[in-house]
Amino acid sequence: MIISLFGPDGVGKSTIARALQSDDWVIFSGTNVASWPDQTWHNELLSQGIDDTSIEKDEHFLEKIRRVHELARSLEKLHSSVIIDSNPLHKTLIHDYLRALPDAQAGKHKMRQRYPELATIARLPHNGMVHVYCQVSDTLDDWAQARLLQERVSGRGELAHFDPVNLEASFHRIQASKELQDILIENGQRVITVATDRPFDISMLRNV
Repeated sequence: MIISLFGPDGVGKSTIARALQSDDWVIFSGTNVASWPDQTWHNELLSQGIDDTSIEKDEHFLEKIRRVHELARSLEKLHSSVIIDSNPLHKTLIHDYLRALPDAQAGKHKMRQRYPELATIARLPHNGMVHVYCQVSDTLDDWAQARLLQERVSGRGELAHFDPVNLEASFHRIQASKELQDILIENGQRVITVATDRPFDISMLRNV
């Protein structure tokens, strides 16, 4: 089984991933090539002086999507489950939305337009992956959640290249993540929603 976590920055995806880690569950960050069990591409990028965490070129994201899902499928043959923390397929769609702002409707349209292309590159099977949508809370409104997210991201210290820089940026990432959830469901993917403001029920995923 391949489990892919998504949600706005600061929501707690990595915390959930660590909670799921075991001898037979392998975890890697889809957006950070340095964390991959296979270091081949990371070494290639290093030899060219390229920092993959700050590249904004579309062709790089497409290649990363292809390689991440190929790696996940190969690891699935060796482990009972593979967890992708921050899938570049999800991230690319979310950033398509963000680039269209302030026209949110254009962002939603771009996400829906791009999904078939990215799903094909990933060779994403119908109902063949569990996508876990991580939200701060299922009781707080989106602005309240955005305030908590921004506090967490700011508390990390120096912001990473793609981190939200203010409250509004965190809010827009919530909106994009919710739209992504709808797109995945509409396209026959399995989606589980978890709220990270309460203890995580690991059995929810272990029993999928």
